[in-house]
Amino acid sequence: MRRVSTTSALIALCLAAGLGHAQASPQIVGDWISEDGTQIEIAPCGAGFCARIASGRYSGESVATVSGSLPELKGQVRDPRSNDTYDGGLRLVDGHLELRGCLARVFCRTVQTWTRP
Repeated sequence: MRRVSTTSALIALCLAAGLGHAQASPQIVGDWISEDGTQIEIAPCGAGFCARIASGRYSGESVATVSGSLPELKGQVRDPRSNDTYDGGLRLVDGHLELRGCLARVFCRTVQTWTRP
């Protein structure tokens, strides 16, 4: 009987961990607007999230692939104008997202701030 209780507890723990990730996702998944009015779409991809441009000249272009846990997701960010890729990520702050880029993995700064439409 003890074995059943332990198994049940492990299953409950695994389900709770899965729900925690599912609840974190909706905070960033969906549509965002950059400072210049460009629409950005964030969706789950692989083990993390992908951000792509959904309007304007660079529509369809990827701008970030990130993973981790909120409030700061780390990964790669891409400048579609130059096609350069940098270490960086997304940071959720007071309901908006900061797109951050890094040079040499040390000098990081916010390059754009996105808000909900």
